[in-house]
Amino acid sequence: MEFRSCLDTAMVLGLLDSAQLDELQAILADGEEMIGWYAEANMRMTEWCSLEQELSVIKEQVQPAMARLKENDLVLQRENEELAQVEVQIAELQARRDLILQRRDGAVAVGTELKSSARQILKATIEKKRALAERKLIRARW
Repeated sequence: MEFRSCLDTAMVLGLLDSAQLDELQAILADGEEMIGWYAEANMRMTEWCSLEQELSVIKEQVQPAMARLKENDLVLQRENEELAQVEVQIAELQARRDLILQRRDGAVAVGTELKSSARQILKATIEKKRALAERKLIRARW
């Protein structure tokens, strides 16, 4: 504003004519516009620096959480590997159990057949003993 008042004073004193005054006022308006742009750019730079500082602080605050996240990922990976091993062991044990059950069922079937055969042999033996006892009795009577 001081420069404008100087221009007004120069005009009153007759040092400037109106064309020169208009030209200087146009230059002054351009200069003020450039100063506005500079001030705006300066504000943006100040905001940018502030944002960079905030970003830096946020990065520092996030680093421990990121480290814990990486550790948790490693732990999770190890636990998944252990789980896979346990699942393989479970599958193996189930296969062994199925085989044992098949063998047991076969053994039970064989045992049942053996018991049945043993009963038949026992019956046949008892009948033979009776027949022999009857023969002996018959011979003894004769």
